[in-house]
Amino acid sequence: MIPDTAFARSGDVDIAYKVVGEGARDLLVAFPLVSNVDAFFELAENREFVRRLAALGRVILFDKRGAGMSDRGTGPVSVEQHSDDLVAVLDAAGSARAVLLGWFDGGAICLVAAARHPDRVESVVAAEVLASGRRRPGFPWGFASPFGETAMRELVTLGWGQAAMARTMAPDWAGDARLLDWLIRYERLSAPPSGAVRVLEDALALDIRGYLAHVAAPVLVIHDEGYPGVPLEPFRWLADTLPEGRLQVVRHADGAPFILPSDDLVDEIEDFLVGTRSGARRELASIVFTDIVGSTEELAGSGDLRWGNLLSAHRESIRRSLSTFGGREVNTAGDGFVAAFALPSSAIRFAQDAIGAADGMGLGLRAGVHCGEVLVRDDDTVGIAVHVAARVSALAGTGEVLVTDTVRVLVEGSGLTFRPAGEHSLKGVPGVWSLFRVEAPAS
Repeated sequence: MIPDTAFARSGDVDIAYKVVGEGARDLLVAFPLVSNVDAFFELAENREFVRRLAALGRVILFDKRGAGMSDRGTGPVSVEQHSDDLVAVLDAAGSARAVLLGWFDGGAICLVAAARHPDRVESVVAAEVLASGRRRPGFPWGFASPFGETAMRELVTLGWGQAAMARTMAPDWAGDARLLDWLIRYERLSAPPSGAVRVLEDALALDIRGYLAHVAAPVLVIHDEGYPGVPLEPFRWLADTLPEGRLQVVRHADGAPFILPSDDLVDEIEDFLVGTRSGARRELASIVFTDIVGSTEELAGSGDLRWGNLLSAHRESIRRSLSTFGGREVNTAGDGFVAAFALPSSAIRFAQDAIGAADGMGLGLRAGVHCGEVLVRDDDTVGIAVHVAARVSALAGTGEVLVTDTVRVLVEGSGLTFRPAGEHSLKGVPGVWSLFRVEAPAS
């Protein structure tokens, strides 16, 4: 359900806002440049963005003064006025304290609000925020685009309502007719060309450096290294200057982070606030990594055609074993196989069954098993547990199943027995790991 638009009174102007969901915390979204909170919800990707945020708390979105359904006006608006409007929206929504999420100039407004109203701000996520819109002494960066400020103004003036900026700065993204049609409508409903230029001028005039030392709340500074024309340095400077700043560098796949918030960005927000990434579902899994020992020599001795047929038969056998023991195929790479199981005992018995079947084909198979938390998105499973299982498998001998001590402890009482295999450092994984060889036959 798309919520109704309400209006908050800030001084003598009206600020349009929406409230979505409910929860233990409030999250206020400050859009970059111009916006229209009604048109924003017309796009499925934006509704999904808000849905994911709403899993973290109550979401408040608003149009800045001068844009969307808020009072437009014809003059410049200071960052202080915008921050007052933000607090007025919090008041109208009944929010005593909130997490502030902002992009570009919206993020700058969030930081100023945090400095001026510390009692109202729990934390801040500031994405692509420049502390100064232009180069100034002590800040040699400022806004940058592939074509400069003057051409940028002309592009906004002449191409507004035609998505000219997106066509120029994110041509791949703008090649999607559905997204382009939405953006054209979004621009037209957010501001006229003159209003868009005024907002751009306000963003260029921003200089919030004097407020940064007064931002007591934790701040996650996010920079997308794929964003055109902007180096990393001003965002590192911002994170270092803030008393509680932390920089997170990402690379989003949508090509237009200045237009649409990506799923990856919500992952960063969620991780910052609660330490999880539900876009990639977190679950406990027992991971098995199998590998054919001496496959290069086998290929050289048998030839491409025979080896290809043998490998296909091996994979079919692996999948039959997966079905038998209730596993899920994660990945295949070369002659390796990665599978996930709910139970570590099932993972071990699968590995033993797969080794027996491979031996019947004249193949030497080895396996490593580890149990830990993984991240699952669609059909992909990633996490340190997968890397550990691969490293353990590489230490196993032909016909062996090696497991970590975690697995050994979890399967106590299952009838499986083990023999110590020593302590090992696993490449790329911290600590020293105690490993064990499985001795019991599959049952």
